[in-house]
Amino acid sequence: MTVFSQIQAVSLRERVAEQIRTAIIEGRLKPNDHITEAALTQQLGVSRTPVREALILLEREALIVSYPHRGSFVRAFNEDDVTALFSMRTTLENFTAELVIDRLVEEDYEELEDLIQRQRRWIAERDFRNVRSTDMAFHQYLISATQHPMLMRNWQEIVAQIAAVLYIRAEAIPNYDEMMAVSDHQKIVNAYRARDLAAVKRENERINARVAGECRFSVRKLSNG
Repeated sequence: MTVFSQIQAVSLRERVAEQIRTAIIEGRLKPNDHITEAALTQQLGVSRTPVREALILLEREALIVSYPHRGSFVRAFNEDDVTALFSMRTTLENFTAELVIDRLVEEDYEELEDLIQRQRRWIAERDFRNVRSTDMAFHQYLISATQHPMLMRNWQEIVAQIAAVLYIRAEAIPNYDEMMAVSDHQKIVNAYRARDLAAVKRENERINARVAGECRFSVRKLSNG
């Protein structure tokens, strides 16, 4: 009798893609940077095949763009890209609210409150990498609570792009008040606790409209040098 199934190792392609993705999200690779296969194979110590496969995967995620005879480049977002991205984010978060507002229990609220407190702590410590990852974890928790496969898949398709433009915002607005996100998240949790769907949607729309405006300003500032 077979008791265990074989463990599937994470593919080399996925590991290479994760390193490049993280470098883009954290701003170590910047918009319009040229990504060369030769440099990646040397720095990562892998062959060209997983590098090529990783670049194809990241192009599907809209983090890089490739041109014949020129190669691959980190995607440079424009204002229309930002508008489209945050309109999709609002749609997915509002659909999430419709699905989970009557399902969340005290354990869920405690986890969300804990994420808010962690975010507050990282801000105090000026650890902005963890500030941003905890921010995204807050939203990911709600998305995952839906257990809706297509919603979660659509979220995964935009989450790295969101993280990338938020880093651009951090570069363009160095004194950005990160505590606004803490306040935003608390208002979202309060609306969920009240089981007030209209209030959750208002908060999602208000927050995403503000952040989209900040990110449009940031990509415009970056493009103007």
